Amino acid sequence: MNPGEYVSPLVRKTQVMCPVVSGYVTSRLLAQDSVPPSASGTPATIMSVTFENVGNTQFAVNLNETSDYSTSGVRYALNTSPVNLVPGGMVVQKLDGYRPYLEVYCTGTTTGNLRMQIDAQRRWTELGFNKDDAFYPPQLFQATEIPGVQA
Repeated sequence: MNPGEYVSPLVRKTQVMCPVVSGYVTSRLLAQDSVPPSASGTPATIMSVTFENVGNTQFAVNLNETSDYSTSGVRYALNTSPVNLVPGGMVVQKLDGYRPYLEVYCTGTTTGNLRMQIDAQRRWTELGFNKDDAFYPPQLFQATEIPGVQA
């Protein structure tokens, strides 16, 4: 626990801003603490997740969880169906998580920009990606030159 931070009953907010690209994971988060026990005894993290489309294209995203984010890790969709967002649209969902990694996965056919807020007792930290990660879109790390534009 950090100095000046309250203990577990209070909700922690995590803000995520990321592009979304069809068929790829563009944001990965790691839980910084263990799963708090629930009243039923099963360790679940109850989260209120706000998805907001801040771009100008429509897209669909899933919030997946996994215990191992390598290419061989099994992904579990926290949403029962993908969240469809129109430009300027917002959806709030209450989700239960059990695993230490969350991934934003675009299931639609377009690209766009997503703003997401997670309200949970767990503290989430956004992770970086390796260029060799098969789930990360190569167009986000490969530089392209635009003719006629000087840097």
